[in-house]
Amino acid sequence: MEVEETYYFGNVEGKLRDKAIALHHQRYQEVGFFKQNEEDPYIDHSTYFVVQTEDAKEVVGVTRLIFMPMEELPTIKNFSISLAEKERLLQLEESKYAEFSAFTKMPKHDVGLGLIKTVLNYSLNNDVTHWICCIDERVYKYMHRIFKFPFEVIGEPNVYLGSKTIPCALDLSVCLATLKEKRSTLYDYLMENEKNTVEELTQ
Repeated sequence: MEVEETYYFGNVEGKLRDKAIALHHQRYQEVGFFKQNEEDPYIDHSTYFVVQTEDAKEVVGVTRLIFMPMEELPTIKNFSISLAEKERLLQLEESKYAEFSAFTKMPKHDVGLGLIKTVLNYSLNNDVTHWICCIDERVYKYMHRIFKFPFEVIGEPNVYLGSKTIPCALDLSVCLATLKEKRSTLYDYLMENEKNTVEELTQ
């Protein structure tokens, strides 16, 4: 009988942050999003989150929130954003938004939802109300079909990092209200506190 893996989730500093960055770059190079030794200009502006196995302490998933002025975020810089949407987003206080980025995991580790939950709880605890992101077109359709997340398209799709990608904004309060109504089990999971979801992982 196969023993179910136990994972720990959290935002990270120090050596674990370095491992998060390394995994992000490794996986993005493997799929052709990054070239080897390509500079990542957002590292110093990012809070990183990882999934770590209990036994081996292996980092098997990573994502980040990028905190920068709105017009310097990668999605806003690399896509044609509608004027009305940009004006609306620029009304947000800088501390209230971040770009959700670098979402990746190792194969055979089903940790994506737990990673989203960790970033969501961090955002709610730190008064982040909106995520900016760009989503691969196929992933966008999947998310809408399965989770009913109200990702709001804010501009024209574009080929970015090798695939057709859609620029989006997510109002977290609207997202949670929609989930509570249409996917209550998922809402309950995202909002519950688990012992293996910690504020900060250390090594």
